[in-house]
Amino acid sequence: HGSKMAFLDGPPNERLCQPMVDYVEARGGQVLMNQRIKEFSLAEDNKSVQKLVLTDGTEVEGDAYISTVPVDILKLILPDPWKGMQYFQSFDSLEGIPVINIHIWFDKKLSTVDHLLFSRSPLLSVYADMSTTCKGYADDKSMLELVFAPAKEWIGRSDQDIIDVTMEELEKLFPGEIRAAEAQQEGPSKYAKIK
Repeated sequence: HGSKMAFLDGPPNERLCQPMVDYVEARGGQVLMNQRIKEFSLAEDNKSVQKLVLTDGTEVEGDAYISTVPVDILKLILPDPWKGMQYFQSFDSLEGIPVINIHIWFDKKLSTVDHLLFSRSPLLSVYADMSTTCKGYADDKSMLELVFAPAKEWIGRSDQDIIDVTMEELEKLFPGEIRAAEAQQEGPSKYAKIK
C-alpha cells in the first residue's frame, strides 16, 4: 500500500482553528491569542500550573492550558522544577528551525500530482498544489503552498527577495512551466508568506 497524506478540505483557520475555538468557548472556556507568556507560575507541588504570567503582567488562571510556544522559547521559560522531569528533559535535543510558509497563486494550472511532494530544492523542502489536493481550494489555476526551510539566512530578507529565489527554485521543479525571469517582471498573480 502506498503512502497516504491527508489535508484539510479548506483553509486551516476555517476548518481547524475556529472549530477548536468554538468547541472551547461553547464549554465555558476562553481562548487568548497573540499573548506572550513570561512565566509559568507553579502550584505548591511544583508540578502543576497555578497560573500563567503574561509579558504585560496579566495573570491567567485556568483548569487547563494549551500553548503554542516554539520549543526554543519554551526551553527558556521552562520552570526550574520541570527541567529535571524526564518528559521535559527530552526537549533538550530539540532545536527550532526558522521556516517561511509561502502561498503562491498562478494564473494557470501547473502539471502536478495530488499529494504533498518532498523537493530536491535546497530551499523548498515540501510543497503541494492546494488547488489539486484540497477540495476547498479547487480551481483551474494552481495555488502552491511551500515550506521554505531552512530559512535562517532568509527570515530578515525582503518579501521580493524571498519570492524571487522561490520562483527560481520553482523553475527547476517545473521546467517549461515557470520562468523565473518572467515571474520577476510580471510576478505571480498573488502571493503571501508567513515567517
